[in-house]
Parts: sequence; C-alpha cells; structure tokens
Amino acid sequence: MVIPRFYVPQPLAIGQRLSLPEAVANHAVRVLRLQPGDPLVLFNGEGGAYAGRLLEREQSPKEPAPKKQRDSRNSRQTVADVMLEAFQPDDRASSLRVSLWQGVSAAERMDYTWQKSVELGVHRCVPIETRRCVTRLDAARAEKRHAHWQGVIVSAAEQCGLNLLPELVPVQTLTQALAQPVGAGVRVMLDPDATESFPVWLERQQGLTDLTILIGPEGGFAPEEIDAAKAEGFLCFRLGPRVFRTETAGPVALAVTQAIAGDLR
Repeated sequence: MVIPRFYVPQPLAIGQRLSLPEAVANHAVRVLRLQPGDPLVLFNGEGGAYAGRLLEREQSPKEPAPKKQRDSRNSRQTVADVMLEAFQPDDRASSLRVSLWQGVSAAERMDYTWQKSVELGVHRCVPIETRRCVTRLDAARAEKRHAHWQGVIVSAAEQCGLNLLPELVPVQTLTQALAQPVGAGVRVMLDPDATESFPVWLERQQGLTDLTILIGPEGGFAPEEIDAAKAEGFLCFRLGPRVFRTETAGPVALAVTQAIAGDLR
C-alpha cells in the first residue's frame, strides 16, 4: 500500500495533533477517501517527514457565500485531524546541489520542466526571461505563475518522496541573473552548436558538489546572450547529437548529471 504524503507548511512534531489545511483535507478525504486510522505522512519542506494517522474527519457547512458565488459542490467544508507518531529523517535530497536556470516557456512546458526537475533532485529553480522567450510575463502574471509553479513543485515533492523543497526564485531576466554575485560551484549552459559534450565533461569532474545549468527558451539563446554568459564564467556544452525541446533539455541534463556525478548511480 502506498502511504499518501501531504505538504503542510507549518511546524511539525512527534505527538502533535493538528487539523489539516482545507485543501489538503479535501484531497485526503474527498479524493483519496482516507478513513480514521489510515496512515499518512506529512512534511513541511524543511527536511524530514512525520508519519501519522487520520484521527477523525467531518464535513461541516461553510459560511454562506454571496448568491452569485454559491456552488453546491463546495457547500461543505472538510475537516480532518491527524496525530503525528514518528519522525522520518531522510530528506531524499541529492548531495549534488544543482540550480536550474530555465528559459521561460509556455505554461504546460514550464510545468513539465519543474515537475521532472524536482523528481531528479534539483535544489534551486530559476525562471529566466531571455530575448527569444515566446512567453512574456508582466508583474501580475509573473506573480501568478510563481504561485502556480510553487504548487507544481509541492505536488512533485509529495509524489517523489522529497522532503526538502527546492527553492523557487521569482522570474528575472538573464541580465539580472548574470549580475548577481557568483557563488561556489561550476556554471554551464547548453547550446546545440557547442563543440564539447556535456556528459564527457562531467565524467572528467572529480568531487563536483555545486552546479548551475542554464537552458534557453523555445527560440534558443541570442548570440549576445551566449557571449554574456561566457563572460560571467559559464562553460558551453552540447547535450547530444539531437536538439531537445526547451521543456525536455533541463530534465535530461539533470538526469545525465545525477547519473554521472549525483545519486542516480
């Protein structure tokens, strides 16, 4: 039996009794149909997880909504209480810290990139606007997309067993990202026209602990963007003989990285 996992953004402790947030309670009770006594796991994204059991569940009437907003399907509020019984310390996070700088793409494509990147152990997700991005986000849309992407990351972590949530950085331009102080580690960018192979380069690295991978949008990088990234220390590699879609390139690069230098060995 697969024990369901839920992200709950609040302090957790052994012996704690808590009421699940309404959205989590709805999923646990209405979708998964958990019953009192059923096991579950909660995590707050800060490391480790807590095994517990559903104590009780009920559905109570919600506060009346304005007539135009009423929906009979959502007329009752789900309440579910949980008792936490044991701590599970394993974060399941990769010891190789990988930051993915991903050129912003269309909604479903970007969702796919973040979802698969979480499954592959990414530590930091950085959405980047470049000159050839097809999708353009004003401030309001960028804020909404950030909230949506955070939900994608949480759902992926729930599914894959990751207990330490990757950081999601607000959308920024490539110029802004390159202007930030350079931390530890190696920075690489993927370019199908590059001459050196990324997997071959990885195999020569010893003790790699921190890596930044820069992926272009649907239209690829403009030549001046490649030059700017190189000027800031990015190494340029090709990923293989074929050109990957933008939503595929990041997860493939992560899979290759984890297989050669990370925790997929």
